[in-house]
Amino acid sequence: MNSRLLHICRILILCLTLSILAFTTSTKEEGMYPLAQLGSLDLKKAGLEMAQSDIYQPGKIGLTNALVRLGGCTGSFISDKGLIITNHHCVFGAVASASSPENNYLENGFYAKNETEEIKTTLPCKITLSFEDVSARVLENVNAESSPQEQQKTISDNLERITKEEQAEYPDLKIEISEMFVGKFYTLFRYKMLTDVRLVYVPPKAVGKFGGETDNWIWPRHNGDFSIVRAYEDGKPYTPDRFLEIDVNGTQENDFVFVLGYPGSTYRHFPAQFLTYQNDHLLPLISSWFDERIALLKQDAKGDVGKELQYASTLASLSNTTKNFKGKMQGLRRTNILQHRYEEQEKLQQFALNSNGEVDNKVIPRIAELYKKKNSIADDFILLNQMYSASGMYYAAHMRNVLKEEYLSTDKKKRADWLANSDKAMDQVKSGYRVVSTEIDQTLFASLLYRVYQTNNGRANKALDYLGLSNPTKEEVLAAVSKIWGKSKYADKTKNLNNIENKPLKFIKSKDKIQDLAAIFHPINQELRQEWSEISAELDALMPKLADIKQAYYKGNFIPDANATLRLTYGYVKGYSPSDAVHNDPFTTIDGILEKAEPSGDYYMPQNILEKFKTVNANDNLKHPKGGQVVVGILYNLDTTGGNSGSPILNAKGQLVGVNFDRAFSATINDFEWNESYSRSIGVDIRYVLYVMKYVSGADAVLEELNVSL
Repeated sequence: MNSRLLHICRILILCLTLSILAFTTSTKEEGMYPLAQLGSLDLKKAGLEMAQSDIYQPGKIGLTNALVRLGGCTGSFISDKGLIITNHHCVFGAVASASSPENNYLENGFYAKNETEEIKTTLPCKITLSFEDVSARVLENVNAESSPQEQQKTISDNLERITKEEQAEYPDLKIEISEMFVGKFYTLFRYKMLTDVRLVYVPPKAVGKFGGETDNWIWPRHNGDFSIVRAYEDGKPYTPDRFLEIDVNGTQENDFVFVLGYPGSTYRHFPAQFLTYQNDHLLPLISSWFDERIALLKQDAKGDVGKELQYASTLASLSNTTKNFKGKMQGLRRTNILQHRYEEQEKLQQFALNSNGEVDNKVIPRIAELYKKKNSIADDFILLNQMYSASGMYYAAHMRNVLKEEYLSTDKKKRADWLANSDKAMDQVKSGYRVVSTEIDQTLFASLLYRVYQTNNGRANKALDYLGLSNPTKEEVLAAVSKIWGKSKYADKTKNLNNIENKPLKFIKSKDKIQDLAAIFHPINQELRQEWSEISAELDALMPKLADIKQAYYKGNFIPDANATLRLTYGYVKGYSPSDAVHNDPFTTIDGILEKAEPSGDYYMPQNILEKFKTVNANDNLKHPKGGQVVVGILYNLDTTGGNSGSPILNAKGQLVGVNFDRAFSATINDFEWNESYSRSIGVDIRYVLYVMKYVSGADAVLEELNVSL
């Protein structure tokens, strides 16, 4: 890091700290703390034994230098030769892509005994180098009196300009500006990018995904959700500034632990009406739709290993989302979060009315009006946008329409140049043109069309008229769609891809009835998106004013929502009671695997691995202090969310004792509100990680690199 960069970091860190200190919390175990805010915490009092400054201190090497963002997950360096530990589910797609029916690494696991055997992936790896507060620069020339759209454009233009300026100064780094609070606080991050990440060790699927979707978001848990990859730079293993030490003894109940990672998104400072939108529209609609999509894909892939591998990543993502959403719905039903949020908002409004102009008393009523509009179009907006991801044939037809319009609007003299430079546009077509089965593709589109029809807002009428349908049943919609899909040119993906790559004009000039359907929905979608965008722009413009009301009322007593930037959360290894008369201990053991194991299904475990579980006499330090069996899962009351998958669980000395991968079902509601009574996060204990590598896979070369002797 050059001297100017260090100087910026030291000087401006103070500004960032002061600006965000207004967002602190009174309940210290709750919170995903930005790095600049760590100085406001007393982690020593909470149980930290290492120097707090050794976690993060501007301009110095700390534990945070061992952290990486790996795709949409977190990972951490665990050796001086670039080994990174993360979750099995975080590399699931990469392993599926590397697998084939002949070499099914997803099913059987993978272990590279040396660097030459490691398999390249497309996983991007980001390392946070520095950051600074750029709020003043981002908000420069934003006029509070201008329209929300104009304010949004000014901010967008400023973001683009600042990013370009920084990118020019630091061409080798990735520059990103993160919104810490809408329209109020912005932080510029500088990342080092490593684009060569290779698979080193992946446990068998029966270990890494034991319990499958049945146990997803559930405690007790018994899966070894971990994998190990290696980062390279210039063809050589990357040497990190810091890597984590491993504590083979793990941790015990009530021990202090903390997690560093890149949590995705929380919505704790959003208006009460946002939760109504989630509860009444997004959550039920998407979970219902994903359930149907999952069932169809599983049915199509049954008994076909090739299709199972093609669908694996999609099914994992859909299943994870739908169960998460169901957990949130249950949480909103079982808790008083919605009621509490509306009561809080009413108190804020009364405070605003009595503030003698100190804060704007029109903000909260206007937010309510805007969400009423937003919720009135939400169902159709959500469903119509799902069409592009559910049906690869529809997506390709839609993109063809867009490109044809762009081509025809180009001056005739320049069309040849447009075609010659259409590679990026055509790559965009290919990116969403995913068709494994024409039958599944048409069924998914037909189901979405019928769902739009059932909203009774009339936005499916033109498409139904085109299909010759009036007041149809779902079966009639499917039959009509099947006729079109069965004769469509988009069913021949190989031929179309050849045209897209080699004969773009032929692709653009093609005719197909799916294109007609896409053309019918395009203006409808455009109108919805425009209305949605206008509502969202005004809400964004109101959010800083809502924050002003909260700051005045609470005297600055809250933290910024998570936004995929590096954060710290801390707490304790701790069980809980999720329901009446039920208490969950904070550790699970191999005994639980032996109890659950079945010859097939989500609890499938091969007999050879079961025999090892039954007969191997592991070192005592890998065992539960009371149960006498190897520890598998660990439970703790930390504040985590999506993006924390793969985050290291660290003990009081900053040593690795586990890898975070999930939350309990009751804690899916964390995205809206954290609560000590039900918010629990789940990780795979480091003792099980080491046990599996040693006794299940014989990954001795990896253990040797980790300086672990068992």
